[in-house]
Amino acid sequence: MLEKPRIGPWDAETQKIPLVLVDAGHGGHDGGAVANGGIEKHLTLAIAKRLRDDLIAAGLRVVMTRETDAFLPLEERAALTKKHGAEAFVSVHINTDGSGSSATGIETYFSGKPSLAAMRKTGKTGENGTTSEKLAATVQRCVCEETRAENRGTKDRDYVVIEEATCPAVLVECGFLTNSEEATRLKDAKHQEKIARGIASGVKLFLQAKPAVAAVLAEK
Repeated sequence: MLEKPRIGPWDAETQKIPLVLVDAGHGGHDGGAVANGGIEKHLTLAIAKRLRDDLIAAGLRVVMTRETDAFLPLEERAALTKKHGAEAFVSVHINTDGSGSSATGIETYFSGKPSLAAMRKTGKTGENGTTSEKLAATVQRCVCEETRAENRGTKDRDYVVIEEATCPAVLVECGFLTNSEEATRLKDAKHQEKIARGIASGVKLFLQAKPAVAAVLAEK
């Protein structure tokens, strides 16, 4: 049985507050990367929960695609953006680069040019790619400033989970589990909080650039 995202209940006034969909990558039978004593699905959930709390503290509403060790197909994760009317979508992941790799740092992905198939399926336009790129740049800058991790920049990729989202969407690779030193940091609660705080700051800054959203947040 698929896990149902926890929502509300929200009254009419609360529903004016921008909603962010937070996705903890992998889950259930899909463990993701495994290296240096860490399992991606557990680390992404830990960071995603901290991100949820930081976004709520910033005055935003949040829905999580999963809150336990459950599996949800990529297409269904992306579809939740339309179902809940999300203003932004963040998918949290952990990177790999082969056993013993020295690669470190954070990188953020966006889908700049959704395929025709994706646009027909979701009803979104190419404009969404431009705003996703802006979200990616803001999140990447903020999370690297907060963690002081190597800034590996933003990248345009047609990953289903962000390509089929109906709002500005990014996938954040929070560090390399295949690097032993970075793996130690990724398993540390204080570092996880820095990652979450940086992502949350980027999301809020991005949303505040929208006049209507800024007006609502100013009331909080």
